[in-house]
Amino acid sequence: MTLTSFLTGVSVLAQDDSDVHQIQDIEEIVSRLLGLVVPFVGILLLLMLIAGGFQYITSGGETEQAQKAKKTLTYAFFGLVVVLGAWLIIRLLEEFTGLNLTTFQIPR
Repeated sequence: MTLTSFLTGVSVLAQDDSDVHQIQDIEEIVSRLLGLVVPFVGILLLLMLIAGGFQYITSGGETEQAQKAKKTLTYAFFGLVVVLGAWLIIRLLEEFTGLNLTTFQIPR
């Protein structure tokens, strides 16, 4: 399975005119990409927190190693705040405007 066929859900080898890609296929591509990216970011954040905690515990009192671990933990928490802040802003905009901002849709 190729990346194009995974993202669009349409076989690339199809020769039938009914399988011609249209601009509306972008909706499906964006939805699938977000479905892949969001869990990846969560897993990456968790791994950074675990790595920073492990570095801090195993620093053995060395100031340089402890500072490096604190920096990793700080970046991980900053990333968490940025992601949660973006989500909060989107939800607030949805609430105040009445628009559905979490669904990517091209007007037809």
